Amino acid sequence: MPRPSRLAVAVVLGGLLSVSGCATVVAGTPTADPAPRPAAGRGADPVAWVDKVCGAVLTYTTPVLAQPAFDGADLPTIKQRLSDYLGASQTGLQQSRDQLGTVGASPVGGGDDTVARISAGLEKLQADIGAAKAKVDAADPANVDAFRAALDETNTNLKQLTAPDALGDLRTSPRLDKAAQQAGNCTTLATLPGAAPR
Repeated sequence: MPRPSRLAVAVVLGGLLSVSGCATVVAGTPTADPAPRPAAGRGADPVAWVDKVCGAVLTYTTPVLAQPAFDGADLPTIKQRLSDYLGASQTGLQQSRDQLGTVGASPVGGGDDTVARISAGLEKLQADIGAAKAKVDAADPANVDAFRAALDETNTNLKQLTAPDALGDLRTSPRLDKAAQQAGNCTTLATLPGAAPR
């Protein structure tokens, strides 16, 4: 049997060295990919994203649910309290819309459309409350009958307003619905008065 040439031996040894060199490089404890998981868009955590959406919606519910007491107040005080309440509700709605604008792209298909619908609903509610506030601000407490009529009309209009059903919108996507069930802010949102039952 012929001996291998020196060149062949060198090639074989070179191959072994390179293999052992690779083994040395990969030895040790595996490490995670150093690139962080995206905060929004494809690859992001849907639970964290949905939690931000519900958190944005919760922002306006605090002032809206903090209805003032009118018992025993005189008409000018009633006007001021109602105007302040409606103004705080408008501010809360604007803050919610601003926060929705910062949640980033949805990690799940259809999520961006859901946020757009929620934001449009908040915008309409904000405009309707603004119209109610303008009516209250224009009413003259010195003209008792006209003032009471304005308050009655405002009260009727406010009762007819509907807030966007953020949780209902999220439920239209099975993946977003599942994420919402695990998100703390969505759980809190579901416990508020008037929240649609599952």
